Amino acid sequence: MKIYNEVTEKIFTKRRNNEMDKEALELTEQILAANPDFTTLWNFRRETFLAFKEKRGFDSKLEECCKKELLFLQSCLKVNPKSYSVWHHRQWINEFMPHPNWKQEMQLCNLFLSFDERNFHCWDYRRTVVKKAKITPEEEFKFSTDKIVENFSNYSSWHYRSKLLPLMHPHESGNPERIEEEALLREFELAQNAFFTDPNDQSAWFYHRWLLGRAQIPLDVTCTYINTDHKILILSFSQLVKVSLLSPSVVINNQEVQGTWRNVFSSCRPCYIWIFDFDMNDTIRTVNVTITLREKKVTKSVSVGKGEIESWALSSDSHLLRAELTAIHSSLLENELDSCKMLLEEEPDNKWTIFTIVLLMRALDALTYQDETNKYLTKLCQVDPSRRGYYDDLCKKFALENAIEKYWKETNNITGCKRSINLSNMGLTNLYHMQQLLLVNTVDLSSNELTNLDQCNALQCTKTLIVSSNKLQTISLRLNQLEELIVNKNCIKDVISLETLKDCPRLKKLDLRDNEVCSLVDYRMKVKDVLPFLRYLDNEPL
Repeated sequence: MKIYNEVTEKIFTKRRNNEMDKEALELTEQILAANPDFTTLWNFRRETFLAFKEKRGFDSKLEECCKKELLFLQSCLKVNPKSYSVWHHRQWINEFMPHPNWKQEMQLCNLFLSFDERNFHCWDYRRTVVKKAKITPEEEFKFSTDKIVENFSNYSSWHYRSKLLPLMHPHESGNPERIEEEALLREFELAQNAFFTDPNDQSAWFYHRWLLGRAQIPLDVTCTYINTDHKILILSFSQLVKVSLLSPSVVINNQEVQGTWRNVFSSCRPCYIWIFDFDMNDTIRTVNVTITLREKKVTKSVSVGKGEIESWALSSDSHLLRAELTAIHSSLLENELDSCKMLLEEEPDNKWTIFTIVLLMRALDALTYQDETNKYLTKLCQVDPSRRGYYDDLCKKFALENAIEKYWKETNNITGCKRSINLSNMGLTNLYHMQQLLLVNTVDLSSNELTNLDQCNALQCTKTLIVSSNKLQTISLRLNQLEELIVNKNCIKDVISLETLKDCPRLKKLDLRDNEVCSLVDYRMKVKDVLPFLRYLDNEPL
């Protein structure tokens, strides 16, 4: 250790004095041979190589020095094959040389991957070498196949395969993550061979999940809503967006109207729902909103009938949640489901098989398979107890999605129908897809386990919100049309927790019974001071 420290100190002295010479390489080599992760010394070696080149150009001596450096680097990789510093320096040296031998570097990658097929440092370096050596995707695809045949557990090869396939077999949609159907079928067969061989190995299952993929939901306006009394226009999008980047233009009664855009959180962050506040005294008959989507101008129109105060227009199937789950045709999904069920008969307690069955059923028809899905999730809790919390959360999320899907199916054309949804007694700890319920007037979230209502800010048409018997300590709501809020039997301790309800200007009824705040001295007066527009508190006039 004494010698190590003395040499290191000498190196630092030479660096401070800008003594970049042959001795600098010799001294740093002594240390790096024993400790190849000493990044500072690799930096000093690069500085030395650059100094040599600046003094005499890239002559034969410097070329020979670079070749020796590559041999030295290989010996360092034997000490630590997963050294960030060594792989980085090797790439730098090759790029520093005028005529590097990238084919030779491919052989080195093959060698070190034969030692450890999961060495991601080597895989990363290999991708660089492939580009430099102009190796075709087909050649690399064959390499990944050979590696998988050698060992189905080679996760890195499966992952590499997912990057090569879209280059070789691009999907007609242009989605860079998808591949053409014929190639997809072959890959499904390969993945099946792998997990039928070893059902407990996760590599093939993750690859199978990638093959199923996720659909790219195109950016679109899923709902356009106008309220003539409140002078607000609301747009709901299929993706999180910043509306200011879409160059919005609002025309009412053939006249462009100026106003202010805000999201439901009153922030600048991307959001599904954006609200346009405007001021207009004329009777509103038509509303046209023009925005730029995918570099094209798109106009959404809403007509307001005589005597109506609100109107809206929906895009077709904007509510179908399972459209997000996979881009694969249902016939292929059914084939995969049959194969997984066949494997489950042989391996009834295999968590990967059960979980994949759940995902396939969700993608095919969430409501039809609802009961079966719940049974499989219960089974997963038994065979994989360490992830019980995850499966429980998933079960609740699926239940919420099913309720939303069922609501839309039953409502179909929402005009004239009862605009209410019951989401009570579902054990919910989080809320998802609330933007799908933009038009709903009454939402019942009672008897769940919610600790905040942030996602409820998407419920911009809700007039009655029931969240009794939850675990709320604060209430953060900005709902322009909310008239009645029922939050009895929660954990609200002080009046300050009600401050944000000032952003609900039409709130007339508030029920706080069975909260700690009710025991405060002059409780009703304090609530009235914070929310002067309230008319009823705990079912009694204020």
